[in-house]
Amino acid sequence: MDYQKLQQRFPLLRPFTGNKTEGYLFNFDHQLFEIPKHTITQNELELLRIFSGPITLPNYFDTAWFDYLTDQTNEPPTAIHEHRILFLHFDKAFTAANLLRTAFEALLGKDIILISLNHHLFAIIECIENDELLNFSHYIDLLREDLETNFKIFVSDVTPDIAMTKKRFNWLVDVQQSLWSHTSKHVLTQQELLVPYLSQQLSIQEKDFFITSILKEATSHPDLVHTIKQLLEYEGNITLAAKKMFLHRNTLQNRLDKFQQLTHKDIRQFEHRLEVFLAISFLESL
Repeated sequence: MDYQKLQQRFPLLRPFTGNKTEGYLFNFDHQLFEIPKHTITQNELELLRIFSGPITLPNYFDTAWFDYLTDQTNEPPTAIHEHRILFLHFDKAFTAANLLRTAFEALLGKDIILISLNHHLFAIIECIENDELLNFSHYIDLLREDLETNFKIFVSDVTPDIAMTKKRFNWLVDVQQSLWSHTSKHVLTQQELLVPYLSQQLSIQEKDFFITSILKEATSHPDLVHTIKQLLEYEGNITLAAKKMFLHRNTLQNRLDKFQQLTHKDIRQFEHRLEVFLAISFLESL
């Protein structure tokens, strides 16, 4: 059934927000919608129910965990030991919570706790029981295809302390609001949070100051900066980087020499390598 045509017939049809409603709920293409009761006849209701898929509202644990993590209750609904939190940030409003649950439970092979924070941001609590942790970088494209939308994933560390998770939860939610504009990655782990978080704290003027201080005239040579970035990813190992980048070792060495002449930074030194890495990260976030 065409949602746009359906909305033309029922102008007050809206995506279900997750709050209690006195209206009728319907499932079309794995998305929940609601219609106020006074706008629909009994015949129309029966017809819509024929086309509606199964309706699964947020379960007790989802709601109870939302209340706990957002400080509406003080005690966790159940005892949880090892766990991690996934934050899913969608480019566009996403209302297919049923489909989202199905996709992640199929991938993880276990039940999840799914919390809808808004139509762009969801949180998943994944309980860890001696099973191998999935690297979501390997599955992000498959998940995007299944959900038919673009989104990014932030993955917290595994922790046994749900009280600490609660303390960090609201801060992490706030970070999500602008985190993704400071990194080109589609999956970001807690260990990788520092650089985009620092970038988020700096103004454009402050970033520009550090970029020009470190990279100097190299900023006028974007291909050179890109080469140095790749070299940094291989910890400055010219032989390995040249092999991975399909370059002759001498070619890569010549580019490194040129970069050092322009910046006076020797990436064989840890402090210089760190400075260059941060400057390039700030440059990419502009």
